[in-house]
Amino acid sequence: MRFYDVLLVNPIIDGMNLVAKEGAIVNEVGGVIVLSRTAGAFQQLAKGSVPTSPTDVTETAQALYKALTMPFEERHTRALIARQGVERSDLTLWMAKQIRDIDDLLERSFSGSSIKKNYPEPTNNAVVARLA
Repeated sequence: MRFYDVLLVNPIIDGMNLVAKEGAIVNEVGGVIVLSRTAGAFQQLAKGSVPTSPTDVTETAQALYKALTMPFEERHTRALIARQGVERSDLTLWMAKQIRDIDDLLERSFSGSSIKKNYPEPTNNAVVARLA
């Protein structure tokens, strides 16, 4: 995957997320990802990829053509955007979102109790979360 010009990741249902993310990280030549809108990674990589529908052969062919004929500058810009999308959404951010969602559920379930939020906004650095 280090040298792809175009990487087609086209699952019909959510899947192949690691393939798309790994492609964005390891590619060394400004490769373009043609990515199914139904892939779980689509939300994260949409701005850096060429979207397609896995059930639409014509749209997929057009997306591949677009990616293969894309100007050099646009290819590298999209590759950079895709790489940054993966790098910015790391495990720390994911964990902070999970904890925040759990905390919100607890707060709704026990409204009026003494549960309160006591953690900073998630960053790509350290995230500290606790229920007080």
